[in-house]
Amino acid sequence: MLREGRLTAGQERAFRELWPRFGVDWAPGETLDPQALFAADQASPAPITLEIGFGNGESLASMAAAAPEHGFIGLEVHRPGVGHLLLLLEQQGLSNVRVLRTDATALLGTGLRPGSLDRVQLFFPDPWPKKRHHKRRIVQPSFVAAVAQALRPGGIFHLATDSTPYAEWMLTILEDANALFENCAGPGQFSARPPQRPLTKFERRGQRLGHQVHDLIYRRR
Repeated sequence: MLREGRLTAGQERAFRELWPRFGVDWAPGETLDPQALFAADQASPAPITLEIGFGNGESLASMAAAAPEHGFIGLEVHRPGVGHLLLLLEQQGLSNVRVLRTDATALLGTGLRPGSLDRVQLFFPDPWPKKRHHKRRIVQPSFVAAVAQALRPGGIFHLATDSTPYAEWMLTILEDANALFENCAGPGQFSARPPQRPLTKFERRGQRLGHQVHDLIYRRR
């Protein structure tokens, strides 16, 4: 669900002035060509990463700055977070990021050409800890199948969470999707955090509280 929230004056300016540059207005029923989003800024086809739920965008901007030859598509439903990322892109002079405000399941289900992504990232989604709310968790068998459809063979699906029960839920669903994905750490194993995933403010706070972070990295068969 799209979440509005209160914008700062800078974020309001970002939507007025920067959204036309970095924003992507996608609607259900349309097919998005990820490569075409970067055609004006990339001399040749770029590996494309989709990050679902980028929060305030700091880690996404950091990854984009470290890999200028890659294209990054960030998806977030919280408007202030989008505004914050737009300002970061301007401040850091980044041109390899595009931003969407839409439902991830709708985009993955019908909005992308099959095999058009090289990487999908889902970091610290809402764990919905109460059992009666588990159906609201984004990681479900149908979602995993949609990610697999959007990824090219050999593409990577990288998840991270600081909720151990949710990590176990993710692991079970991904292991059950063995026909689609191979666990890069070995069957039933969590992965070490790769250096290209920056520590987020949210993650550092969780570590101070003693939360263990679990990374899951799967390769599309």
